[in-house]
Amino acid sequence: MLEQFESEFAHSLERCLIKRLVFLGIGNELRHDDAAGLVIVEKLRPRVTDPTVTIINCADIPENFTGHVKRLDPACIVLIDAADFGGHPGEAHVFALSDIEKAGISTHKASLAVLGTYLRSETGASIFVIGIQPDSTEFGSGLTQTLYEASDAIVEAISTVLNHHRTKRA
Repeated sequence: MLEQFESEFAHSLERCLIKRLVFLGIGNELRHDDAAGLVIVEKLRPRVTDPTVTIINCADIPENFTGHVKRLDPACIVLIDAADFGGHPGEAHVFALSDIEKAGISTHKASLAVLGTYLRSETGASIFVIGIQPDSTEFGSGLTQTLYEASDAIVEAISTVLNHHRTKRA
């Protein structure tokens, strides 16, 4: 399951021909696994030393960060969020923005597709979504154990791909 995610992420990254990459972690800390995107970017932050990669914790207000993202002039933007795509809790997939709009994938945020479309129109960046299947989005703090363990594995996969890509560019 994680090998497929790592392969999907590597493939998406290769298509971006990266100059600058921005990760946006999105979620609500008060809805258990809806905070998966936030936890992942915070775990990822100390593992990424490449100055062309920017990591932003947007909480549940990503629209407040659009000006900052535009000033970064990224080639690729990765939105990381909990997404109900009918998978197993903790399962992660890489989705195109069109997948989010057309396939009825729920990210618990109606404006995520609008946000992505806006950022693409303003920056010309390639945009994709890393969706993590939640176990619970009920009111409460902290990820479920399943999602916490999955977040470690997802961070490891993203770090592996980023390090491999950086080595290829050097």
